[in-house]
Amino acid sequence: MYSLILTQTEVDMDSKKKNTRVLKIFFLPIISVLFFAQSIHAQTGIGTTLPDASAKLDITSTTKGLLVPRMTSAQRAAITSPANGLLIYQTDGVIGFYLNSGTVGSPNWVRLNSEWTKTGNDISYTAGNISTTGNLTGGNVATSKLSGFVSNTSSESSSRTLTVADNGMILKSTAALTLTLPAAGTLPEGFNCMVLQFGSGQVSFSGTFSNRNSFTKTAGQYAIATVLYIGGTYIISGEMSN
Repeated sequence: MYSLILTQTEVDMDSKKKNTRVLKIFFLPIISVLFFAQSIHAQTGIGTTLPDASAKLDITSTTKGLLVPRMTSAQRAAITSPANGLLIYQTDGVIGFYLNSGTVGSPNWVRLNSEWTKTGNDISYTAGNISTTGNLTGGNVATSKLSGFVSNTSSESSSRTLTVADNGMILKSTAALTLTLPAAGTLPEGFNCMVLQFGSGQVSFSGTFSNRNSFTKTAGQYAIATVLYIGGTYIISGEMSN
């Protein structure tokens, strides 16, 4: 029978080793979690272990895409306090991706599209018609030009009153008829249209207007007269007679 006698120094050393093992077991997982959390805080990768340093979130795939929230225009408009830069995909109306380029209090949803093509300082659109409710302004009002455009024409065979829709038109008369000018202020400032007497019948003008010789009719076949509304006054001028 043997007796094991340990000195106090040996007991203390054994105790320190046990404590060291306990500390390692307890703290190493915590340190690992902290390092992992720091890595997640820097960049997050989905489908990659090496997310790009410039991206907060890097999604990598060659077989699948990113699906953003899809909603109707009414649902988009109902989003409460949409953040600047918020992106959604609209499924009705003019379908496509919409980005809020405004503020939380004043959203401005802009559709992202590729119908416009920019080449140098030129921009073109080939997907359909272009319309605007505002003004089109040239870069230099003295030298800006419009090219490649033709006027809309309308064949007229019966008397009627001029309307806003006639602005910029060429009205081709195929019979004797009367064009009536509406009351001052009805048509926009700068309204103008061209009247062509295409047949033998003269075109008569009715209403309050001015010209140099107080003429009221086109002069004859192929005569051209211009109707201009400016400064609250209708002016009719061209190849005219009574």
